[in-house]
Formats: sequence, C-alpha cells, structure tokens
Amino acid sequence: MPHPEPVVQPLNMDRGNVLDHAWIVTDDGDLTPPGDAAAWQATGLPHIWSRTHPGFEGTMWYRMQVSLPRKPSVMWAVYLPRVVMNAQVWVNGVPLAYTGVMTQPVTRNWYVPLLTNVPPHLWQEGVNVIHIRVASGFVSRNGLAPVQVGPLDHVAENYKHRAWAQVDGVHGANVALLTVGAFMLLVWVRDREQSAIGFMGLASVFWALGTLVQVAPNPLLTELVWENMAYIFSVHSQLLLCLFFFRFAGQRRVWVERFVFSLMVLIPLYGLLMPQFDLNTLFFALIYALGLWSMAESIWHVLRHGRRDGGWLVAGCLILVPAGAHDVMVLAGALPFDSLYWLHYAGPIMIACNTVIVAGDQARSRRALSELNRTLADRVAERERALKGSFERLAALERSQAVSAERSRILKDMHDGVGAHLTSALRQLQGSDHAPVDVPLVTQTLRDSLDQLKLSVDALSLMPGDVEGLLASWRFRLAPRLKAAGIELVWDVDRLPPWPAGQSPALRQLQYILFEGLSNVMQHSGATRLILSARDLEHHIRVSLIDNGKGWLRSSPYEGQGLQTMRTRAQAIGARMEFLPVPDGGLELRLSLPMHGEPGSVDIAVTP
Repeated sequence: MPHPEPVVQPLNMDRGNVLDHAWIVTDDGDLTPPGDAAAWQATGLPHIWSRTHPGFEGTMWYRMQVSLPRKPSVMWAVYLPRVVMNAQVWVNGVPLAYTGVMTQPVTRNWYVPLLTNVPPHLWQEGVNVIHIRVASGFVSRNGLAPVQVGPLDHVAENYKHRAWAQVDGVHGANVALLTVGAFMLLVWVRDREQSAIGFMGLASVFWALGTLVQVAPNPLLTELVWENMAYIFSVHSQLLLCLFFFRFAGQRRVWVERFVFSLMVLIPLYGLLMPQFDLNTLFFALIYALGLWSMAESIWHVLRHGRRDGGWLVAGCLILVPAGAHDVMVLAGALPFDSLYWLHYAGPIMIACNTVIVAGDQARSRRALSELNRTLADRVAERERALKGSFERLAALERSQAVSAERSRILKDMHDGVGAHLTSALRQLQGSDHAPVDVPLVTQTLRDSLDQLKLSVDALSLMPGDVEGLLASWRFRLAPRLKAAGIELVWDVDRLPPWPAGQSPALRQLQYILFEGLSNVMQHSGATRLILSARDLEHHIRVSLIDNGKGWLRSSPYEGQGLQTMRTRAQAIGARMEFLPVPDGGLELRLSLPMHGEPGSVDIAVTP
C-alpha cells in the first residue's frame, strides 16, 4: 500500500509535535542533504529499511517539511525515540551536533533515544526543512521511528521517560541480574547438587552481559566480535534458562540437554560465519518455543507436587511468556518499530521470583537444621545424663573392684611373705622329737616376718614411682637389724627420677625382691658389709645389693622357691635381674628398672 505524499505539516508552538511522514533517499556519498533533484520517495514513519531497500547498508536521508506561524523565542528540540543505528539532525541546511560517530563502526545508539537541541535562530516563520541522516549498523533492523519536534521543555519530558525506560532502567536491571546471578552461582558452588540453581545463575550472568553489550554505544572490540558477543550471550542465557526449568521440574532428558548444548555451540558459529537479522529472529523464536515447553514442565511439576514457593515460579513464567512473545514480535516487525523490549525487565523479575524460591529453600533448610540441632542437643543431653549415670555406676563398681583387688593383693602378699615366714617359724618350733628347737633360727624367721609386714605397710604410703623413698624406707626398717647382726649397711643412693612403671603394686614387688635378697645375705653369706646402691642411668634405674660374704646363691636352701619367686616378681615389673660376682668376694644382686617400655618387656638374666 503506497504511503500518502508528505505535505508541509503545521507545528503547534506550545507543545510537542509528531512527524510520521517523510521523504527518503539513499546517500550518494555527499555529507550534506541531497537536493530536490534527488530520487526522493515518500514513506511513513516508522520506516524500516528492509521494506523499501532490502539489503541496503550505509546512510539514508529523511526529509520533513514543517511550517511555523512565527519564529520561536525559546530553545526547541528534535527528539528521535528510536533510530538504528545513529543519526544527525539538520534544520534548514544547518547541521547540529550528534552523539558518537556516523562512520563505521557507527556508534550503537539503536536502543538509545536521541535528543538534539535546536536554537531559536535556526527556525524561520513559514516553511522549515528538517533533514535526518541515519547511518546503519551491523546486521541490524535499520530504520527510524516517528520524530517529535517542539519546545525543549515539552519534548525533553518524553525523552527523559524513554531514556529511563530504555537505558537507565536497563542498566539497573543488569546490576540486579549480575548480583542475583553471582549469588545463585555461589549457592551452586557450595552445593553442586543444586544444578537447577547453577543454570539459573549462569543464565542471569549471561543475560546481564548480553544486555550490557547490546546497549553499550561504543564497542571495545571489533564490530564483528562485539555484535556476536551480544548475540551469543543472549542466546546462551535463554538456553540456560530452559535447562533451569527442566532441572527444576526434575526432568533430565539427555537428548534435550544434548540438543540445547548443541545449539549453544552451533548458533554462535552461525553468528560468526553468516549472520542475518531474519535468521536471528527465527532462532529466537525457536528458543522461545523451547522455553515454553520447559516452563510448562516446571509449572506442571509445581502443580503436581505442591512445590513450596512454586507460586513464585508460576508468576515469573506468567510475566516472562508474554514478554518473550512481545519481543519476538518486535523483532519480526509485527509490532511498531519504536516498541520497548519487555524482556529487559521481565527477565530480572523472573530471576527475582526464582531467588525467592531459593531463599525459601534456604530458610526452610536452616529452620529444619536448627530444629534438628535442637532435637539432637536434647537427645545428646539425655544420652549424656544416661552415660553419666552409667559412668558413675561403673566408677563405683571399678572402685569396689579396685578395693577388692587391693585387698586380695595385700592378702596374697601377706600370705606369700609374712604367712610363709610364720609357717616356717611354726615348723621350726614343732621340730622333731629327736632334734632340739633352733631358737635363733626361729627368732630370725619371726623377725623376717615382722620386717616384711612393716615394709608392706610403708609401701602403701609411697608416691607412685618413688624408688628413692622405697629404698629410704627399706634402710630405716632394716638398718637396726643389720647392725644387730654385725653387718654394716652402706648407703650409696643418688637422686633418682620417678620410675614410670612404679605404681604401688610394682613398688611392693621391688621391695619383696630386695627383702628376699637381704634375707639370703643374712642367713647364708656370712657377710659383714652390705652396700645398698642406686644410680640413674637415663634409660634405666640400677638398684644393687652388694655383700662381701662368701656367696649365697648356690648355698641357699630356698634357692628353688625363693629364687623362683624373685624371678617371677622381677618379670612382673619388667625389670632385669642379675646375680654378679664381686671381685673381692661376695655377690651383687642387680636390678635394672626400665624408664621406657611396658612392664614385662625386659627379660631376666641370671648370672651365677
């Protein structure tokens, strides 16, 4: 349908005026407006180049004639709500300032409203001619929307609202997308099982980056790379969003995900090798259909399982679906050229709805964890009380067993030591009918019994590991008896460290060994001097009884039972016991008490 022939349009001096008809002509290389002889043709606004000049790239001139009843006294403006890709305004043959550059690569003002101030002196009463020079961009839908002309105060108000809707608000939404996307990716990194959240986070970040690259007027890279970055980020964000919906619904169809990942590889290759705007629109429509399927799956999942906070996802889908349809129709030319893109705002709203779901899941998980912690704390406290009661009963039982064991040990020691000596004394007193009673021998036996009883009592008060205290007690109890027997006791004991294995039972065993050795010296060696020696040799403590007698090891009538008892006791405390001859005569009973190792780890060596 042909457009009506443009006429001179009268302008209202008190408000903005919309110009929706113009003459157009392609640039012939001159940087000034073409003359009347150029091949001007009439068109309506909005005008899309592909409808009148398919495949044309370069510069196109638009000419509009307006009439003023008088010359304005205030600043006027020419407002371009949308122009692709950049534009310069001329009024009555005078060029006005423009944004960016008009040569390749052209400044990317495809979604940025442009406002050009026109000083009052450039206007004239009667007919005025406005030229707009439009430079095309890279694989874009080039064109010009209806133009507004009027007093700056009136036109600037419209410009301000549209600039906020198309630029400032989009940047704010991008910041929100990046923030929410980073949060979701952090949630996914901390919990890799949340794959749906990971896809949503990646979709948010890619969406924000794609929009940022699209609305940035000055590319940082070459035009081909920059435009494809915008395209790739946009495509990937929408495909990742589809994967999110499928994963949210618990659907993990391998062939669907392979198809999506294949598109993520192939579509960018197409954008680099043979980009075409119409095919771009077709691909966006295909992805939109895939998105509808994935959203239907997620909504059905919410309805079927009663997903908590699922209403937010449904609300986000109800916003996203019409917004996506609207933008596909804008790209396809089914809606006005100067229509706003809804997905710039519907996307962040959708992401925000899903953020509410994530926050709800986290809050419920935290409450469940807190409740579980409280329950566990109560159970642990109950178990602790039960264990405490069990430990108290066990401790009481152990104390009772320890007392019983100690009583048994004392009784056994008294039986083996004092009891044996008393039994021997009784047999000596009974004697035979033909042999007289050996009173000195009986007396000696009873003294041994009494001394051993005293030493047993002393051992009960010793500190664990106190070998030096044991030897001092031994000297205190037995020195008078040795003196009465005519034996000189020589004290040759150094300062001794605590013996690690020297608990009360071990100290008593050591005491009995020394006492048994002393008894044999007094009864069988005929010694006149006895040296009690002790040395700290770091790895062990050496304790010795050295007499100057004739030796008692082989002459002792108790060699079988007494020596066997000494060996058993030495083995029980992990000591090494040796009988060593003395060069000047006599015998040394040497005990090596290990400072390291467990009791019983040292063998007993006997050297006659």
